[in-house]
Amino acid sequence: MLNVLDFVFLNLAISVTFTGVLIKKFGDYVPAFIKKSFSYGSFAYQGSEANFLQIIEIPKAYYRHFYLFSSIFSVLSLFYMIFVYFLGFSVNEYLFTALNYILLEDQTPVSITAALLALSLLTLQCLRRLYETYYLQVFAKSSKMNISHYFAGIIHYFACIVVCVGQAPLFCGSQNREKVTWIDTKTTILFVPCTLIFLWCWYEQYQTNIIFAYLRKDKKSNKIVTEDHRVPNGRMFKYVSSPHRMCEIIMYTVLVFLITTKTFVCIYLWVLSNQIQTGIHAHEWYKKTFKNYPAKRTAVFPYVL
Repeated sequence: MLNVLDFVFLNLAISVTFTGVLIKKFGDYVPAFIKKSFSYGSFAYQGSEANFLQIIEIPKAYYRHFYLFSSIFSVLSLFYMIFVYFLGFSVNEYLFTALNYILLEDQTPVSITAALLALSLLTLQCLRRLYETYYLQVFAKSSKMNISHYFAGIIHYFACIVVCVGQAPLFCGSQNREKVTWIDTKTTILFVPCTLIFLWCWYEQYQTNIIFAYLRKDKKSNKIVTEDHRVPNGRMFKYVSSPHRMCEIIMYTVLVFLITTKTFVCIYLWVLSNQIQTGIHAHEWYKKTFKNYPAKRTAVFPYVL
């Protein structure tokens, strides 16, 4: 049976993929309001039609709110899990009921170690993105996004954290401490490689965002000198137009290996569809905008896509 999060993220994945393909293949025939709702940032729709949608557009800089919310929520959730597992705290009955109502779980799908590792890695990602969006990245004042993107981001991080907690021992199913699974065979095998791969992507994504930031900042003074888009170079930009999206996909692949549940797989499909579609559209925009754009670069995955 699908729970509410399964339903939401499957629909998001399908709608993003369908809309992205529709615009790429039949862009001239797609209504302006659809293109304007879908596109933002570098490949935002530039036509004068569908201006009524400006009413529900907000600054792209509000991305910061995703990471402010997710950082606070993930840190609090991680500490709560630590208190439950290592300090003997019992799971609040109202929280237990709410998680079971949202996720419709009657048995524990993951081990304690897998849940703690996944949430720890996700928290690390949220904290770094919080720093980047407030102190590193430069958001153009004219750059807007549809409010639906804003709510999708908030819901995404809420769901990821809720799944890491709510499908772990003692938070769903039986609350018998004597029968909890601290670590399973899969997690034992994947613990080190998953952690290393995630941390490599975490670091590489950070380096990518530094490159993006200093396309608009002066490296010596750290002051903003332009809000124009420029061609990024260096590191993984040698191979793809969106290394940050590639890293995001790999990081969530790691998380779905650790939390291999129906709900997290649905979230993963949404991440995959969103990152690939936005990566393809950004790549096409780069090629159209810059005449000497490197021909060997692919959109998201080197030599493949």
